[in-house]
Amino acid sequence: MENMVVQGFDWSAFSAYLGLGLLLLMGLSGSAIGLSIAGSAVTGCREDKRASALAVSLLPGTQGLYAFAVGFLCLQKLTGEDPQKWFLTVLACGLATGGSCLFSGWFQGAVCAAGIKSINQGRIPMGQALLLAVIVEFYAILGFAFAALMLFNK
Repeated sequence: MENMVVQGFDWSAFSAYLGLGLLLLMGLSGSAIGLSIAGSAVTGCREDKRASALAVSLLPGTQGLYAFAVGFLCLQKLTGEDPQKWFLTVLACGLATGGSCLFSGWFQGAVCAAGIKSINQGRIPMGQALLLAVIVEFYAILGFAFAALMLFNK
């Protein structure tokens, strides 16, 4: 694919780096939002339930790790041989992984907070709260896996 250069501005390269920026913005923000929601729920826990609640509250942090890993892989493609052939793929990876990590991290934080409340009230054990949160995380994993397939399938 030939680059779209208009008066010295390379729109293809711009789209790739825009995708990389959106990937990190959305993925890291999803983790931060989810961690703040879940972490806030821990503050109201009884002392004997706090360790279990804290373990559950850390789950939304993984979305930021997925975004960082995909960003690292994308950056390798953009700095390797023939980076032009990766521009649109990097944009797609950024949008797919960033979006899935933003929303799954955010909503996983809400599920974790509800689980923490239930742990604190003695209604469910930590394992069940973790299971509910992992179901939401699965969609961030799908975004991560799809990006990996796009990056290693060319």
